[in-house]
Amino acid sequence: MDAAQSATTSSFTIGAESLPNTFLPFTYLGSILTDDYDLTEDMQQRIKLASSTLGRLSHRVFFNQNLTIPTKVAAYNAVSISTLVYRCENWTPYRHHIKALEFVHNLQHILGLRWWHKITRTEIRRRTSSKPLELMQRQLRWIGHVIRFPSNRLPRRILYGELLSRRRRTGCQRKRFSDNMKLANSEMLSHTPSTA
Repeated sequence: MDAAQSATTSSFTIGAESLPNTFLPFTYLGSILTDDYDLTEDMQQRIKLASSTLGRLSHRVFFNQNLTIPTKVAAYNAVSISTLVYRCENWTPYRHHIKALEFVHNLQHILGLRWWHKITRTEIRRRTSSKPLELMQRQLRWIGHVIRFPSNRLPRRILYGELLSRRRRTGCQRKRFSDNMKLANSEMLSHTPSTA
């Protein structure tokens, strides 16, 4: 452990027992947490779990000729997409994270297509009447709930809170959750048609 880590180490106790500090990734409530708040390991785990649920349903649902495409899409959204974007409301993703998620979110297996058919993702979405992943909409919906919480609730206090004892590092800054929400809000406003 270097000086920077030891300076920011906090001690937590439950009763009389002190909890040890860890700088290794660990799983908490189904998500992988790291000391540097990087999403990469958690997102790789989400992609593995979504791919595994997709594989388990392939023969009974997606390759089943007796089921209609809307039924297959509904099963895909209910199982695979909900697994893929679990807990995405408080993510702070970078562009490479979103590209990885979009790469996994591909419905060509539902239509029985392969890569050599050379059908674009837009055409696949049109044929299946599906939408792209809507991470920003999910995040903004969750933020709306948090803002309506009473002021004494912990999620709202954390959302509006600020660190008193630490400064942001010099150089290229990590993207903060508030930066991500501002970007999501501005993108939603730019895509909303004006009523004037």
